[in-house]
Amino acid sequence: MLKKVLLVMISLSLLTTPNLFAGDNHAMPMLRMGVGARALAMGGAYVAEAHDASAGYWNPAGIAQIDFIHITGMYAASMSYDRQYNYFAYGHRFDFGALGLSWIGAGVDEIKEYDNSGKFLGEFDNMDNVFLFSYGNEVGKFLVGANFKVVTQKIDYSDSYSETGVGFDCGFKFDASDEIALGVAFRDLGTKVGDDRVPANYLFGAAIYPLYGFTFTTDVEKIEKRSELKFHFGGEYTYEFSPDYFASLRGGVSDGNFAIGCGLQIYKFNLDYAYITEAENFLGENHRISLGITF
Repeated sequence: MLKKVLLVMISLSLLTTPNLFAGDNHAMPMLRMGVGARALAMGGAYVAEAHDASAGYWNPAGIAQIDFIHITGMYAASMSYDRQYNYFAYGHRFDFGALGLSWIGAGVDEIKEYDNSGKFLGEFDNMDNVFLFSYGNEVGKFLVGANFKVVTQKIDYSDSYSETGVGFDCGFKFDASDEIALGVAFRDLGTKVGDDRVPANYLFGAAIYPLYGFTFTTDVEKIEKRSELKFHFGGEYTYEFSPDYFASLRGGVSDGNFAIGCGLQIYKFNLDYAYITEAENFLGENHRISLGITF
């Protein structure tokens, strides 16, 4: 039975991660899947560009750029193997800086369970949750930010498994000029779930604004215990119909995997869509839809 449970847990890790490399620590792989249709359509190159509530995930320094309040959420559609992946974030600017609260949930429902003889034992669910508590502010010419995160992992099979852990992120942003922004983020510093330590994630990014309406972004990512680097590239063109109406086209490459998307802003509302291909071929492609509102 123990062997069967271990195989199930390995399978669930495979179903919820965008990448799988031998010899790595894969605790909470959902932490590296990315959030927000705009960011994902731009290849996940978002460390220097994040400037709304989603910055709590990409680079907590970016939430300091929220004007007052920003709320956003994301739904993942057509994910293979009945996977679920959803996201919600709230950011609020105060005189002393900006605060953010984010939630990410991923899992698989109604997984069939059998014993060693092949007898059907029923169905169970797997669900992972991440809660991010963010703070960002201006310090001289820099924006700085940090997250405190709480992560939970639960599998409701016959011998239920449940673990909770905590961790930290930090980030920095700097406007080198009106045309160039730079960002650095260090994620999952000391993050542990039970006895498993989540590999730290280091990202360095730049955003370039060469002409009005154009944005180009690039990130270099290093995951602890992996020798190779991952590269992310993205681009966006935004057309202004009037001061309160905008439409955007986006495209990007995330470590060799293509993504495209579009967005529409009407007054204070943003609706964004991304079509992404996952790193593992058998996981195929899926769709991300985000809705945001600014106050």
